[in-house]
Amino acid sequence: MKYISLIILTLLQYGLASNNLNLGKNVTVSGISSGGYFAHQFHIINSGLVNGAAIFAAGPFYCARGNAITAMKTCMEGKLVSGTSLFSYQYINTLQFSGLIDPTFNLKDDKVFLFSGVLDKVVHQEVTNELNSLYELLGVKELKYVKDLQVAHTLPTLDQGGECTKSQTPFIGNCNYNGALESLRTLYPDRRKENNVLGGTLTKVSQRKYFSSFDIGLYRPLLMEDAYMYIPKYCKDHQCELHIAFHGCKQSLDDIGTDYIDKAGFIEASEELGLIVLFPQAKKSLSDFQNPNSCWDWWGYSGIDYSVRTGQQVRIITDMVKDLLNKNMQ
Repeated sequence: MKYISLIILTLLQYGLASNNLNLGKNVTVSGISSGGYFAHQFHIINSGLVNGAAIFAAGPFYCARGNAITAMKTCMEGKLVSGTSLFSYQYINTLQFSGLIDPTFNLKDDKVFLFSGVLDKVVHQEVTNELNSLYELLGVKELKYVKDLQVAHTLPTLDQGGECTKSQTPFIGNCNYNGALESLRTLYPDRRKENNVLGGTLTKVSQRKYFSSFDIGLYRPLLMEDAYMYIPKYCKDHQCELHIAFHGCKQSLDDIGTDYIDKAGFIEASEELGLIVLFPQAKKSLSDFQNPNSCWDWWGYSGIDYSVRTGQQVRIITDMVKDLLNKNMQ
């Protein structure tokens, strides 16, 4: 179902400002492809803040090792990918002892949902298998891995997007499988189920507000000025949890407009489960050598510290989320 016309009406009805968000502390993340890598990265770095992750078509932490060729060959095509989970596990332990990420004991009680389509030839299933192994090494007990569906490199939905068996823009597939809802049910098994009734608000949330004085020029974080946030009508009068949905490459507002917000299924799932969903937005670079496809940084284009808490994109999104949790949205 396409929501945008109704959402525009609710924006006019309720306005853009909201300083009274009633958010719980159970924050989760999701993402596909580069967004999946980044969501996983964000989960590992901020395990004290994030309580669960839903990862579609991505691999283990620091798989690319700061190298674009390794990212393509190993972390997408799956060449020599075997054993990267152990490397990631050892590297994560080094980072936590250095204080560059949160302690990994936070992860043990988290819920994790993984998805890899049998027909995915962009991020091969062997890569996501390594991600599954990494979460096992980290002691995550509530781990669900769906890997037996005839799905290409696409976010599976019930009835939206293109052909499920093809990896093509907008990378949202009509697969008769509700990936958003199934994953969020895994992350929030005890959430009260609400009637799937429209009437929520889509509002802008400034990302630019959280840029530092160094995030300019060649060092800009390649994030758009604003993220978007969907607030179900139920959440105006009840406490709701926050879910952060990271788009993949070629899925930003620059690439496909609001299709990822409208069609990926997270709005329907948020209405059913009573969740507020934040949709951060990466921005494409002008240079073909940096980030021309609006990807999230999981291989190092934004700086050598991309995989730790000081990395630009991680830092900016973390500050924004903490601000929202403190009910200081402006």
